Amino acid sequence: MKSFLTTIVALCVVVAAIAQEIPKQIFAYSRTDRLMIGSCDIDADYEVLDTARVIVAYKVSYRNSPNSQLDVRYKLLYGEHTTLFYSVAQRYENMARHKNNWSEEEMNEFYAAGVPTIVIPTEIYITNNEAYIRHNIPFSDDIMYEYRESLEKIEWQLTNHTQEICGYLCSSAETSYGGRVWRVWFSPEIPLSSGPWLLRGLPGLILMAEDSEGDFRFEMEGISQQREEIRLYDWNTEQITKKQWLKFERNAHLNPYSQFGQGGQVRFYNSSDMQELKSEWTIEYYPLYRY
Repeated sequence: MKSFLTTIVALCVVVAAIAQEIPKQIFAYSRTDRLMIGSCDIDADYEVLDTARVIVAYKVSYRNSPNSQLDVRYKLLYGEHTTLFYSVAQRYENMARHKNNWSEEEMNEFYAAGVPTIVIPTEIYITNNEAYIRHNIPFSDDIMYEYRESLEKIEWQLTNHTQEICGYLCSSAETSYGGRVWRVWFSPEIPLSSGPWLLRGLPGLILMAEDSEGDFRFEMEGISQQREEIRLYDWNTEQITKKQWLKFERNAHLNPYSQFGQGGQVRFYNSSDMQELKSEWTIEYYPLYRY
């Protein structure tokens, strides 16, 4: 649907003229400065883990080059014993596989949801200080990588600064977490010790967070007390470790041809000029985790 995810082209006839051995898959797309993230079936079975009593909408800005950032929307579902922080953009991509008729309002919401990225997890479930983290995979549909992480206590330094965000009076706090220095704004007026990504543990909801280098910014856009099921979809998943994921994530950006090319069985082309992307192809990499 979006220009970034528009073309997965079967060019077997063209490739036959280029090489003797026809590859299994060909991907041709114009935004080769980004990874093409796969989708999963939104109609899959699921388990209801909890019911959210508060829903928080966040705009997440992440750096994709030295001089530019992209926006993507996330939601935080806060339940009785489980929270879910998930990519709204990826949910729309999943829906697009089966939905053919879109209203103008739905299309506007789809485009406003932004562009998914693998450096921010697709889904983060947190229960009893344990995070269950899932990522969609570039160039592969119907599979996710997932790992579990025991969450350490975050040591916050409170400051005397205040500001108003979305009508709520907020105080600021700072910490070092995940290899980055973070400054956040939280509101005791919303007594939820939660926030975007894995940031949490303050006496109030985190409405805004930004790292010291300006690579990532989470900003609340709205909050409601609607109820919504917190669903764990029964998608095909591969269990890995956090260390394995971070290695995969790095290689996916710095050497995507080697990571996804399967020894030439999968080939990639820039659709604007049909030039094949090979070992010199790299993508700017700004990891959320830095260890």
